[in-house]
Amino acid sequence: MDTGTIRRIAVFSFALAILAWSANTAAGGLEFPDLGTVAIGRGAAFVARADNGSAFYYNPAGLSKADGIDVLLGANIANLNLAYTRYGSGGCWVNEVGGQFIPDCESDPASSCPAGELCLADPALDHGDFPADPSAYSKATAGHNWGALPMLVVNWGNIGNVKGLAVSIGLVPPSSFGTPTFKKDGAQRYALIEANHLIVFPGVGIAYAFNRYFRIGATFLSGFGHFRQSQAIRPLPQPNDVNSFNERRLGDAIVAIEAKDNFIPTGTIGVMSNPFDWLELGVSVKFPAKIEAKGKVKYTASEWDLPDSELVDGEDEMTMKQHFPWVVRAGARFIHERFDVEFDFVWENWSSLKAFEVGMDAVLFDGNYDEIDMPDVDIPKDFQDTYSYRLGGDVEVWPKHLAIRLGAFYQSSAYKGGYETFSVDFPYAEQFGLGGGLTWHTCRYLDVNVGYMHIFQPDVEVKRGVVQQQGLPYTPDPTDQDTTMNVGNVVNGGEYEVDINLIGLSLEGHFL
Repeated sequence: MDTGTIRRIAVFSFALAILAWSANTAAGGLEFPDLGTVAIGRGAAFVARADNGSAFYYNPAGLSKADGIDVLLGANIANLNLAYTRYGSGGCWVNEVGGQFIPDCESDPASSCPAGELCLADPALDHGDFPADPSAYSKATAGHNWGALPMLVVNWGNIGNVKGLAVSIGLVPPSSFGTPTFKKDGAQRYALIEANHLIVFPGVGIAYAFNRYFRIGATFLSGFGHFRQSQAIRPLPQPNDVNSFNERRLGDAIVAIEAKDNFIPTGTIGVMSNPFDWLELGVSVKFPAKIEAKGKVKYTASEWDLPDSELVDGEDEMTMKQHFPWVVRAGARFIHERFDVEFDFVWENWSSLKAFEVGMDAVLFDGNYDEIDMPDVDIPKDFQDTYSYRLGGDVEVWPKHLAIRLGAFYQSSAYKGGYETFSVDFPYAEQFGLGGGLTWHTCRYLDVNVGYMHIFQPDVEVKRGVVQQQGLPYTPDPTDQDTTMNVGNVVNGGEYEVDINLIGLSLEGHFL
């Protein structure tokens, strides 16, 4: 390469790096279908085409299509609109076996609980201050709901004059939105107040084209994540004492966690074939990414009780476990001189995720100088596998200068039919998406891509939720100190409204 080409690459790459790291990178909490400016304009149907740097994410076999050095910076700006109107938990808690309490939502909340059951949802105590707070069930909406998801890939095709061989380096986020923020006294506060999850996956890729009939590629990624999250809990519930609290705001304590995981290995393998001039096929498999983040927990005591409570220094550690699933993509693309049309099928192994787990290694000194072990938290999910159908394509309206694209997708829900575990921490159900975009070939060195997708989701109603308030364990029978329990109101019943906007902008630099 001549000195001028090297200089252009250096300046372009430096500018892209500054743009990437100046973005408010926020990801890792809430999943939506996919990334990439060109891809979202095609309804995320891209696994068979995958002919730019985002092949690093969709199908690494496509990296072998490059001739020379390509540099891609793509940034998807995600806008999440999330609203939750909560129902009362209602009914009683039934003591089944071995001290396990389950909700009995069929009981009349206005009646007294029968013998052997524990009343936890007197309407006056179910939420807010006594007597019942008229604003207790006001609609809770997420604020600060914008996040940027940058993708930076440098790919060198036909490297070292080896025709068909490509190597690349890249940095990609997951396809998620990790920064929902609610009011700290909102109806959702026992499920979530604030989350700020950052995950990025840097890595390397390699691809080789044996011939037009067979291309193969792989990426190897080692991600790192930083997680901050907070929610309200009940320090010491007094369910049958109308002078105390169950969900009174003065009784709320706040637990905040901050954790890191600096090693989250994953990767993708892919193959492509172009058996006819008019047909291209692609398949890729993305490996699961398991997160085990370790960090600290901060406890803020309630105004009502235990004002002098504090965590024991050196015993305030926690571990958060979560993961992203296997993803299998398969697609077929019809190719014409002026346009293409692609259909993809995507399967995701969400049934492997049964719960979000937070293990506590923390001890609390209360105002009476007693020690209380902070309980572990398992937030139930019990997901099922999901599948998605995607259809999209490009049209060269001005060959070698301007292309426009359209696409749509359908995706099934990871939740089972009754949505019993649906909550504001992962408020995704069945989805439909419409996208569009364009590419402007400004010159031989630079392409500008713009894309947009709107994701529709039908409203979800949770009639029999199972997500409970978290709280400190306590002993309901003072004569039996060996029996402790941690049972709280159901906090995920209600109506959920969700829609998402994705705005994409990317620059592609081409250097021979």
